[in-house]
Amino acid sequence: MKYNTGRFKSWLIMSLLIALTIFLNVSALFAMEIISDTLERFEKDKKIIAIGDVYMSDGTFDLKAQKVIYYENTADIEAYGDLYYDDDEITTWAEEGKFNRDKKTGFLKNALLHIKKQDMWIKAKEIERLSEIKYKAKKATFSTCEPEPDSAQPWCFTGEFVDLIVDDSLTSKITTFKVKDVPILFTPVFWGPGGKTKKSGFLPLKFGNSNTRGFRFSPAYYLVIDSNKDATFYIDYFSKIGVGKAIEYRYLDFDTKGMWYAYQIKDRKLNKDYIELRGIHLQRFKNFDLLVDLNYVNKNDFYREYGDVRSASNTFLFKEYGKDLSARYDRFLQSSVELSVPGVQSRFYLLGQGWKDLKEGNTSPPVKTELGYVVYPYRLGQFNVNFNTNVAEFYKEDGLKGQRFEIAPQISHTMGDAIKLTQTLGLNEIFYNLEKTSPYENTSHREMIQYNAKVFMKIYKTQQSFTHLIEPFVEGIFIGVNGKPPILKSSEIIDDTALLRAGVYNKLNLKSFNAEARITQVYDFRAKNEWDKLYPVLLEGRISFWKISLGFDTYQNISKKRIERFNSDISFSPDETTSLSLSERYTRNEALSPAYLWSPTLRDQYNVQEKEGKIKTYAMTVVKKLSEKWSFTANVNYDAKGAGLRDSSLNIRYAESCWAANISITRRPVEIQGRKTSEFSFLIIFELKGIGPIRIYERSGSS
Repeated sequence: MKYNTGRFKSWLIMSLLIALTIFLNVSALFAMEIISDTLERFEKDKKIIAIGDVYMSDGTFDLKAQKVIYYENTADIEAYGDLYYDDDEITTWAEEGKFNRDKKTGFLKNALLHIKKQDMWIKAKEIERLSEIKYKAKKATFSTCEPEPDSAQPWCFTGEFVDLIVDDSLTSKITTFKVKDVPILFTPVFWGPGGKTKKSGFLPLKFGNSNTRGFRFSPAYYLVIDSNKDATFYIDYFSKIGVGKAIEYRYLDFDTKGMWYAYQIKDRKLNKDYIELRGIHLQRFKNFDLLVDLNYVNKNDFYREYGDVRSASNTFLFKEYGKDLSARYDRFLQSSVELSVPGVQSRFYLLGQGWKDLKEGNTSPPVKTELGYVVYPYRLGQFNVNFNTNVAEFYKEDGLKGQRFEIAPQISHTMGDAIKLTQTLGLNEIFYNLEKTSPYENTSHREMIQYNAKVFMKIYKTQQSFTHLIEPFVEGIFIGVNGKPPILKSSEIIDDTALLRAGVYNKLNLKSFNAEARITQVYDFRAKNEWDKLYPVLLEGRISFWKISLGFDTYQNISKKRIERFNSDISFSPDETTSLSLSERYTRNEALSPAYLWSPTLRDQYNVQEKEGKIKTYAMTVVKKLSEKWSFTANVNYDAKGAGLRDSSLNIRYAESCWAANISITRRPVEIQGRKTSEFSFLIIFELKGIGPIRIYERSGSS
């Protein structure tokens, strides 16, 4: 093989020229440039002294000062007088300073430092830069608000000793929180976030005052245990009641996730020791899954007394399983443990459940152990089929006990295109072996057959100027049941049912006008007592035009020629900064409850649960943005048939680029030791950029 030596030499020369060009460009990029009134170089010491309006740069930073000493061998820089320094990470103004351009370290006196990545401003007598991300400061002021000449910062923290690791953590000792130089809060040690990642530290404090509980002081500490584990420790000090303690623990892994929360307080006024335990644990093993769900309080009135003060967070687990940690709960608290073994389109499970009745004077249901098998819906020809069977053991000391066995197959079918028909047929066979069933029947078996059907169609028309949709429908639920055993499962709540519902939905959209309406009528073939077979007709409507929206819904009792319920609302938004809405709710005395107008008939529904009434309330909400910084929201609720003024609130917000303040005033009716009264609360919250919300003050009391 022969080589073309001429071409090879040309290629070699060209490559050398390119490499030399790159080398010269890189060298020029990092070459030091110094401009000053006087410049002197000392060859022996390898240093340069520049005096008078000095400008210094190597392409990675810019430095200005009145005097600069540069040591060539060590890359150390000393700067004096009106120092200005800027690179990719920081900008600083100082009286004097020292830098090492290779190590990215330095020392500043009487300096103002801006850390760009975190948008943090630090003003201190001394600031030491230990590396690109580590800083120490003495007698420092720090904030995410940029300082303005001859003006106090909107908010800041002052600390005697401050340690900062960018995107990691911030620690300050002997710290005061100030608003416009006015001291608001003091803490010996402050831990704060140094970035967007999770960091351990104290959470914003909660303060308050109440006529019933006294002065409140609630610190909390957040602890990062690992990248997938963390915990929060809470303390609630109430001067008139006692001290509440809580811990919240969270964890998340590939096959495991969970959250546990515990709260305890000994109430001196009520002489009660309150305890709450809540938690969820989910774990996947090789061949089965485990779910533990715990909900427990030792006193039935816990949520009535302390549901509003607990500080636990709503995590993904509680949201995923439909739980929350608010003060309002169902009558029963349920705890369960379940082992689940997945199969092909099915699963086996072993379930244990217990309940606590929160209603005073009532006893909780018996505990349950259940073994079951579930077949998920699968296609069988033109039908969908599913099936489940289970056997359960119930036990209550000095109460109901025994066994229950259930078989429940179900089949469904859908047909049609323009007109669709969906049908479902379900069978339920239950066998019992129970003791102490009074006051219910002591039966050995129960059968239930349920048939659901719905037929509907869509009539749709589209033109250039409008669209029109009409959906007529008819549906029915028919259930036949024998026997009335104790209620051990939801299926046993259902009684004989024969309901037929028909209606039509209509929607019209124009360019500047929208309207929709629905009319629905229910007929009950098995209506009893004073219930009529022809249920009140439901009318719903809403129209939107210009900047106005109107809506209503009403139940009209045709047979008795009266309105059972009428709700309406109107909203008006004249511009993007203003919104006004008015609403009213009316339900006549002894009205038929809409909650039961369309559902499988519930056991004893006709006797105890069908009526409500004497409801006539009005509500008004105003949202107004007064300017770029000021806005407010006001909400007023009035009960014309009961207690008069109900829950009402006023929220005022002021927002700047680096902080915002929220003032909230709330009034709500309460019952304290059997006496109906009103409670007021006054709350101030500061939202600090880079820090988060801080509750400054909370005041509550009853009239």
